[in-house]
Amino acid sequence: MRVSKGRMIYNKFGTYIILVVLVIFFSIVGDGFFSVQNLTNILRTAGVYAVFGCGMTFVMISGRIDLSVGSIAALVGCVAAICIKNGMGVIPASVIAIIVGIICGLVNGVCIAKLKVPFFIMTAGMMYAASGLALVITRETSIGIRTEAGKLSFDFWGASTAGIIPSQFIVAIIFFIICFYIMKNTKMGRYTYAIGSNEKTTRLSGVNVDLYTILIFTLNGLAAAIGGLILASRLRSGSPNVADSGYNILAIASAAIGGTSLSGGEGNIAKTIVGAFVLCVISTGLNIMGVASSNQKIIIGAVLVIVVAVDMIGKREEA
Repeated sequence: MRVSKGRMIYNKFGTYIILVVLVIFFSIVGDGFFSVQNLTNILRTAGVYAVFGCGMTFVMISGRIDLSVGSIAALVGCVAAICIKNGMGVIPASVIAIIVGIICGLVNGVCIAKLKVPFFIMTAGMMYAASGLALVITRETSIGIRTEAGKLSFDFWGASTAGIIPSQFIVAIIFFIICFYIMKNTKMGRYTYAIGSNEKTTRLSGVNVDLYTILIFTLNGLAAAIGGLILASRLRSGSPNVADSGYNILAIASAAIGGTSLSGGEGNIAKTIVGAFVLCVISTGLNIMGVASSNQKIIIGAVLVIVVAVDMIGKREEA
């Protein structure tokens, strides 16, 4: 069926239009929206959403969802904090914490691909397991992260700035470039789309679907790990409560607002970054307007539902 011109425009430019409209709206109704401090805060928050969103984009394009990223991030942050507290240097502590995140993603991928555990059940199980483990190793308390003078600071992950640019946004851009390259120039990127479009056909064509499923979830585990280090650096502590902050939903929302379809086979990792900025602008703008955080969650939830509904309507029109 022929796609309408309006639908084509929305598919191509909709995310950008939404972002521009929101920026104009909040610049009018919110005092100080374009202040240097506020722009830095937007970049700081966008960096976190972008990292989580990049990993989730691969998962969603493959036709799945990962509910465990927030809990993995919490576990990673707690592991890094414990390592540093026990005298380990920032770099080895960060490497060990990242390995923990990668292992969590790998376990998700292996169980989904090889044991055929439904992705919803597997990632929900990992969500509870990682969150519980974070609570156990920290004894349900946050662990402060202190850096001695003259040594490499853990702040480089998310608590320092280069001018007005937060370090975590720089980390996010580097990770985005790596993900963008993988998506556009490697077999993993091409097969991610193929698996999401039609897994059975892709398997029959000779592609090792199980291997690429494992790689997709492992990459998402890496994204969760980097996000966890950023949050631990920003909070200057490893906190198991990060698992309750809804980062799994925010990652899904960033990708969905950026045009990644929940039914798989369609998505653009560059637009995920724009989707992350949409969420940040909404959150920051509502904060400036004095809207309570509970009401902000309602608004962001409504935005996610509307975006998914529009996507589903478009799919029916194209059928």
